[in-house]
Parts: sequence; structure tokens; C-alpha cells
Amino acid sequence: MARVEGFTACLMAVLLATVPAGAARAQSPSPSATPAAARMLAPSAVLDAAVQAAMLVDAGRAGELWDGASPVAKRAVTREAFIAGITAARQRHGMLTDRQWLSVSRQFHDGRQGAPAGHYVSVELLARASGGRSIRELVSLRIDEDGTARLSGYVVE
Repeated sequence: MARVEGFTACLMAVLLATVPAGAARAQSPSPSATPAAARMLAPSAVLDAAVQAAMLVDAGRAGELWDGASPVAKRAVTREAFIAGITAARQRHGMLTDRQWLSVSRQFHDGRQGAPAGHYVSVELLARASGGRSIRELVSLRIDEDGTARLSGYVVE
């Protein structure tokens, strides 16, 4: 697993705004039901976007994540609540370092499983917190109707 170093806010903005959808494994009903863009996106592009999203959180810029998020995510939580929730969750863990990826997966939700219907890509990251504890982050992107993958969730455990 590669160690992630550096930070490029412009790259994050470009990735969240323009990543056409897709990822590693599908749980959709059939390949023909998956948008072409979802089948084409390399898992590494999703991984790069997820790491950059986590690094924006590291930099205290969660508001920028919400600004570029999927409309589905914006309907679920206000900007203020999103920022407050992420800030509170991250303050419990302190600064995260040595971030590595654990998994990249693609899911299809039909709207009955608690998530709005659509195609999603999730990246699970493992980071080291102060004191040496391992912390998991889950960054999820939704493949919106225009074929662009946008942030749909960020969870730190």
C-alpha cells in the first residue's frame, strides 16, 4: 500500500467536480444497467479523490467538500451540520497520518436500503491517529445523473 504525502486542493476540486463514475466491483443488477461511465472509471481515480477529500478534512476545509457534494448528500444534511459533524468526529482522533487504502468498492442502491437510489463508490482508508491508534475513514461518492462522481459521505471511526 502506498503512503500518501502532500496536498493539492486544486486536484481535489477537479476530482470531485469531474470524476466520471465507477470503481472496482459491481453489485448492480447487470452490466447493462450500469452507466457506461461507471464501468469505465479506474479504481485509482476514485482512490485519489477519496484521499484528497480526507486531506481536505485534515486541513479543516470540510465546507469545501460539502460545496462540491452530490445534491443527494446536500438534501440529507445542511452544510453547517456536515461541517460540525466532521469537525467533532475528527477532534476526537487528533491529526491523522500515514493514510493507506484498504478497499475500493462499487455499490448499487435501489432506494430501499436506506440510501437514495443510485450507483456509489466507497473507499475505506486506514490512518494512524495521535497515540498510534488506527482509525478508519470511509469516503463515499455518488455517481450523479450527469455521470459525475461527487461526495456523498465521509465517516471516521
